[in-house]
Amino acid sequence: MIPRRYLIATLFIAAMLVLLAVVQAPRSRSAGGFATDAPPPLLSLESFRTLAELPLRDGWSPRFQSTRDPDQPLPWPFGGGFGTPWEPASPYLGDQGVALNGPDGRSEVVLWRGLEWRRYRFEAPLASARLAPHRSDRLLVTVALPQGRFNTQLLEIPEGRVLWAVDSGPWSRFSWDGRAVLVGLDPPQPRESLLLSSLPLDGPEAEPTLADWSEADLGPPPRRWITRPALLWPDGQDLPGHRLHVPWAPGARLWFPRGDRLWHVSGGQWTLWGLQETGWRRLATGTGSLCAQPPLAFGLVAAQGRSRTEPEAAEWSPVAESEPPWPDCDPAWLWLGPSGALTAWDQRWGADIEGLGRERQREALVRAFRHEWRTAVDLRASVRGWLPEGPEVALREARESAWIWVGDRILLVRLQGLDRLRTIQRAVKAR
Repeated sequence: MIPRRYLIATLFIAAMLVLLAVVQAPRSRSAGGFATDAPPPLLSLESFRTLAELPLRDGWSPRFQSTRDPDQPLPWPFGGGFGTPWEPASPYLGDQGVALNGPDGRSEVVLWRGLEWRRYRFEAPLASARLAPHRSDRLLVTVALPQGRFNTQLLEIPEGRVLWAVDSGPWSRFSWDGRAVLVGLDPPQPRESLLLSSLPLDGPEAEPTLADWSEADLGPPPRRWITRPALLWPDGQDLPGHRLHVPWAPGARLWFPRGDRLWHVSGGQWTLWGLQETGWRRLATGTGSLCAQPPLAFGLVAAQGRSRTEPEAAEWSPVAESEPPWPDCDPAWLWLGPSGALTAWDQRWGADIEGLGRERQREALVRAFRHEWRTAVDLRASVRGWLPEGPEVALREARESAWIWVGDRILLVRLQGLDRLRTIQRAVKAR
């Protein structure tokens, strides 16, 4: 038989341990306790609230045809980006809707407005579709016509009224500030060039102009360059708006930060163009390669080192040698500050995002909707061709939403409001 005093001592020690556990257990090691840090919450299908659901008819899918963008060397994985006006053309229009291409050359943009889907139909395949930045009542689309031709239209939303339409090249975009539209046209000769035209949102009513490269202090244009409208080929002469003819060697890029500013780099030569009443004029030029850091700045890598300027003027300031090399110039990077950028695939650059949590919601969404993808594969043979590895997830972290394509339907879901998303939203709002 155990002596009574031993039982009392054992119970006293047990009580002390329980009291110690109550005091210390909720505290992690980082807070001075002895327990391990709490694991992140497990994300499952129940963690995400469905905001909208779009059933897809057979043969319809969120894809573009013959699209390209002039500020990216290679396409990023399909469906990426952040809903910003400088990203590659994505069929997901922020958290507003999606662009679809279907059989027989038909297409449509479907927008989620007023708790219902609104459809804007076209009798030609879509090559690009974008909503105006900072507002959602203007829709810019480029459709692919027969014989390699294209047409760009600006529509008023929600009425769907066409404000203007012009024959153009295979891409179109808004300026970052949403004040104007830029379209491009490939000339027949020379092939190493591009004809650009900027159009105001209220329509191409102004007298068309063409940049003449006559700035005496910035050097002459390339040899045999088109600087007079009468020398343009017929399609170029018909293109309205303020036009400029620029070199377009392999690796060339251009950016349209404001309705009256345009950055262009080709063959190791960069140029800042400004729009005046008489048309586009060169404001500055130099050698080196540009790195866009939208909407904050432009970086320059030249023989004398690295420097940075704001988007509206070529006033370069040296960059400290201690700053790490900038990431490859690609619009999929979301710049949170002058020393911090990331992508939806959790690639990171700079010191400003050291405290940013790991991106975990893409993997969780793929896992949560894999069963529905398998069901869609069994129902439609085309799904395996479109989505061979699983559901497609397009994150919009700054908007706290994501598009999920499981095969026979598309869903818009609300992301979990984790610390990472709140950090990104604060940074985007402060820019």
